[in-house]
Amino acid sequence: MDELLQYRKNAILANLCNEWNTKWSNCHGEKDKLMRLVLARQAMPHFATFCYNGAGLSKEYCLREFGDYVNGKLFKDVDGVEGYTSCMYVDAKEPITINADTTHLMWCDDVDVTTPETKCSVLYVSNKSSVHLTLEGYNTVQVYLFDESELIIDDADDTCEVVVYRYSDKSKVERGTFCISPKVKIFNKTLKL
Repeated sequence: MDELLQYRKNAILANLCNEWNTKWSNCHGEKDKLMRLVLARQAMPHFATFCYNGAGLSKEYCLREFGDYVNGKLFKDVDGVEGYTSCMYVDAKEPITINADTTHLMWCDDVDVTTPETKCSVLYVSNKSSVHLTLEGYNTVQVYLFDESELIIDDADDTCEVVVYRYSDKSKVERGTFCISPKVKIFNKTLKL
């Protein structure tokens, strides 16, 4: 059975609400629409958790079937906010400069992530990703950290702010030598799907 179909069945068995089931149906298998669906901020925790638990899509399937839609491709107005951009990185190997308002990093091992000087980004980090974050200038970044993923804040100026929401006791946050920002806050949250 196709992984996408199996993921949908698993989501329905886990009580996917009627609204999201209808949205999924309305995608009619179109990859662009499906990407917009999983990039919605309300959907990212569900997608991340199901993939991690083996009830969603595998890394290989994402790269094979959605390779043209990940690793830097920007999607506009995903959540209905005009001009707001979203993207997803899967198994990224090269350093990433965040250009989207919301970015989901999945299966990214030991990847360097930098945000532009005045960017206020939202990052979702999941599926055992290891992200090295560098912030310079006047950044305010929110990070949603899942499963066994880790965030290493290598460099953050004292004018930067990082708010991390940990949705797993297995996730890790570290402050590097050059993280001098006094505004790094870490909160433990309960994941509700």
